[in-house]
Amino acid sequence: MAKQDLRVGVGNFPPFFIEESQQGIFLEITEAIFKKLPEFNVKFIYMSNHRLLHEINSGKRIDVACNIFSDSQVDGFLSTALFRYTDVAVSKKSAQLDVNEIDDLQNLSIAAYQGAKELLGSDFKRMALANPQYSEHPQPKETTYMMVGGQKDIRIGDINIFLHDLANNHYKSEVKIDLQDFSIHRLWPDVYSHMAFKDEKLRNSVNKVIKELTDNGTIEAIYLKYQ
Repeated sequence: MAKQDLRVGVGNFPPFFIEESQQGIFLEITEAIFKKLPEFNVKFIYMSNHRLLHEINSGKRIDVACNIFSDSQVDGFLSTALFRYTDVAVSKKSAQLDVNEIDDLQNLSIAAYQGAKELLGSDFKRMALANPQYSEHPQPKETTYMMVGGQKDIRIGDINIFLHDLANNHYKSEVKIDLQDFSIHRLWPDVYSHMAFKDEKLRNSVNKVIKELTDNGTIEAIYLKYQ
């Protein structure tokens, strides 16, 4: 039987979606899901996250969008929670910082990703607005560079992006540091995004596959692969 073409919109930001190498945590999870649905011929279309929402709402260019948050104004059907973000605070172990709650950040210099103070809760926002040493940056790698270089005490952002930054030759070969040189302060619960579908029946089929791959450990194994 002929396969049905399925256009799946994905982002383009490492280490979740990497267009150049056709790899990434979220891309591998998506591939694992559609391997269980062989009746579809899947084509991945890379674009910005902002564009993903626009394209799934228009329904003209893609049939499925990956990495859509539940509070998005999406004209479609959301899957169960799937793609995991783990925002953490990171410091150098040598600094011996005692950071166990948001208030412990108040007197520290902080580099965070753009929009963090709107996303990480009211306590964090209050701290950020009262802290003259707090700054946000559009490129996550800037926050890693500033913390590693000693310009900031703390880097705030997703742990998988931080690990991806550390894999860069600059840190591995020149600076000669790895994860063991840092303290990870887990101050926030994980946040999840979804796949969005134009077709409700397909969404329901994918949800069954997500449950299967969650129960048998396939999805968690993909996350662990990138640790």
